[in-house]
Amino acid sequence: MRLAVIALMVAGAGLGALSAPAGHGTVGAGVLRANGIGTVRFGLSEARAVGELSALFGAPGARGVNAGCGPRYTEVEWNDLVAEFRLGTFSGYRYVRGGWRMLGAPPLHELPTSKSRLRRLGTAKGISIGSTLARARIAYGSLRQTAAEEWTTPDGITLAANANIGKMPPTRIYELRVGTCGDF
Repeated sequence: MRLAVIALMVAGAGLGALSAPAGHGTVGAGVLRANGIGTVRFGLSEARAVGELSALFGAPGARGVNAGCGPRYTEVEWNDLVAEFRLGTFSGYRYVRGGWRMLGAPPLHELPTSKSRLRRLGTAKGISIGSTLARARIAYGSLRQTAAEEWTTPDGITLAANANIGKMPPTRIYELRVGTCGDF
């Protein structure tokens, strides 16, 4: 599986983790990387990864099957952060406003006891939802366009941004993801 191809995201704040002000780098255990989220690396069992992510972000708010990719892929959601598991192994994540809700798909199973502590997340270079594509280019030095509305950083993080190039307002990033089963 090409984990670094669809990489996106985030530096999170949770127990002991800090978020830097917008436009600045981030520190803490919740930094999303091409190989996982902080110290929670791809390849862990779903139970272990959910446990470690819950220690960072609190109880998840929803979980279920990824309707677009089938039952081999399950997802666990903490507000805007969704961890993905392929055949019970942590394989990817996405950070998107409102969490991952595929059009026409049944909702994830809502968990009534959710007490998520998820705050604004961002990459180690300080890029997050709402950052401009221009800011991401400055932060990373270069981006490779990989689809109409997607750019990949040199370290493998894919940024989805509206294709408003050269127009006002600036092109803004609306999703960061890595290792997910597909673009929907």
